Amino acid sequence: MLPIGAQAQTKPLTATLRSYEAGKGVIVIRQSSDIEDCVNNVAPANVNHTQPKAAKDNNPATPNNNNTPKNTAERNTHIDKTTHRWGARTRHKAKGYRICIFTGGNSRADKAKAQQMGEKCRKLFSELATYTTFIAPRWVTHVGDFKTKEDAAKYATRIRRAGFTYEARIIATEVNLPDE
Repeated sequence: MLPIGAQAQTKPLTATLRSYEAGKGVIVIRQSSDIEDCVNNVAPANVNHTQPKAAKDNNPATPNNNNTPKNTAERNTHIDKTTHRWGARTRHKAKGYRICIFTGGNSRADKAKAQQMGEKCRKLFSELATYTTFIAPRWVTHVGDFKTKEDAAKYATRIRRAGFTYEARIIATEVNLPDE
């Protein structure tokens, strides 16, 4: 029998979790094959849409040998602008500033407009986080997490020049700042 460390290297994580050992508990995992591939760090198989799909193996814990590990460029992550590294940044809450780019009413149409405004801003300024929330009695869209009012003012000027919104005001609020 292989030691646990060697076994974890050869078997996918979910297969290791599902394995049965006498005297130990049983873990039941129910999830889609897409999530299974993501957890096991396996790239999805190339699908040919012109031919019918082959029947899948009934045991989701067995790896598909045709899959290759995902490389970091394929993952849904972003590049940290200060370190130029891939991955998620850890953040902490602090007092800071955001830019309000939309203020609407309380209808579903206003909610859709607020979300659309967030999407427009995300396309033009992908480095800014967007926050569409309901602050009674209206839907608002805020962007960015700025430590100082001066940094927020620089982006507010850029947003106004882009011309996709008539409203770009600086709001003092609690923001998510990256850990340093």
